Amino acid sequence: MFKIMILPLFFITLLFHGCDAIPVLNVKNEPIKYRLDTSKVKQAIENGITEKGWVSKAIRAGEIEATIGHNNTKLFAKVKITYDDRTYNINYLDSRNFHYKDGKIDTQYNTWVSNLRKSINYFLYKSSQGIVPVKSIENSVEQMQEASTSTSGYIYNFHQATTIQVDSFALIIGISRYKQNTPVEYADASALAFAELANKTFGLPKENIITLINDEATSGQIKAKFEMIKELAEKSGNIYIYYAGHGVPGKNGDAYILPYDMSADAIYLEENLKIDTIYKKLATLNTNKVFVFMDSCFSGRDDKGGLLYRGVAPVLKTKKISLNEKKLVLLTAGKSTDFANDFKDKGQRMFSYYLINELSSGKKSLNEIYPELKRKVKRASILKGLGYKQIPQIYGDSKSKLY
Repeated sequence: MFKIMILPLFFITLLFHGCDAIPVLNVKNEPIKYRLDTSKVKQAIENGITEKGWVSKAIRAGEIEATIGHNNTKLFAKVKITYDDRTYNINYLDSRNFHYKDGKIDTQYNTWVSNLRKSINYFLYKSSQGIVPVKSIENSVEQMQEASTSTSGYIYNFHQATTIQVDSFALIIGISRYKQNTPVEYADASALAFAELANKTFGLPKENIITLINDEATSGQIKAKFEMIKELAEKSGNIYIYYAGHGVPGKNGDAYILPYDMSADAIYLEENLKIDTIYKKLATLNTNKVFVFMDSCFSGRDDKGGLLYRGVAPVLKTKKISLNEKKLVLLTAGKSTDFANDFKDKGQRMFSYYLINELSSGKKSLNEIYPELKRKVKRASILKGLGYKQIPQIYGDSKSKLY
């Protein structure tokens, strides 16, 4: 994978099972920065719980219990969440195999709670923008409901997986808000919808799905999670990579993905985020197949057609994608010079909307969906204007079974 030091095996083990005990992370009086009534706060908290793989149970007004259990590691945790329209709290209730004693616990528990906190804050923000689902996502220990609501409020009817892919993993990245660059509308919503697809239709357990949304998707985190995927890859399973965000042509003509915390004009300094580097390293993973879905253009333009940085125009024609590995299957939103569109009516990226809609029917190979996907995206993009034309592209063995 990326050119960073390989983590020792014992460190990878500690990453998942904790290390020295540290004080339990309890979230105290986390401020709610938006004007929301308690029903919307409750809804946002429940959505945050579900998005991170926890299960919610309403106890009484202003109080929710959330539990999470990973069967493969025998880990279990339970927290109490209390809230009103101004603040919320997350407090430890119970756990198994986290070595809890005298208010101290393994670090992995705190990581779960920290991620839960970030997810709740994310959905509180979405609620303040008016694009949180009208109906919260329901969840139970036994099953997820068949028709799921994405963060845009649009319902995908996900075909339910009949088998669980315990040996397959997904890394899903969606960046709508950038620290130094223009936004990519609905990239976060599409990433979360793809995560639901991976769970419900592909059959990946929630703990096998790694998500980086908005400010979580820093350069360091993206590289670290790719390294984690390398360590997790199993020969009998598949790896799924999804990216929605800015794609940038560097000054050298190579294409790069743009993390949350980097400026477009300096991306050429980051060799490990170059598309060719990413593809080549994914193709070396010790796994059955690697499926990559790129909802990004590399034309150097943002959603409104503006250039991402001065001087990008001479390199709008990025180098051609070359895939020589049979293991890698790639589906992109368009050609390197195509525009990648948002889809305001659906609250999603255009390519991702049609991709998820087609795959949610239960079709198991990309060649089954590609003709219809290509036709629909091409037509919808041209209807926005000829300058917005995009035609999805497929590379590699498109007949390979997704799951």
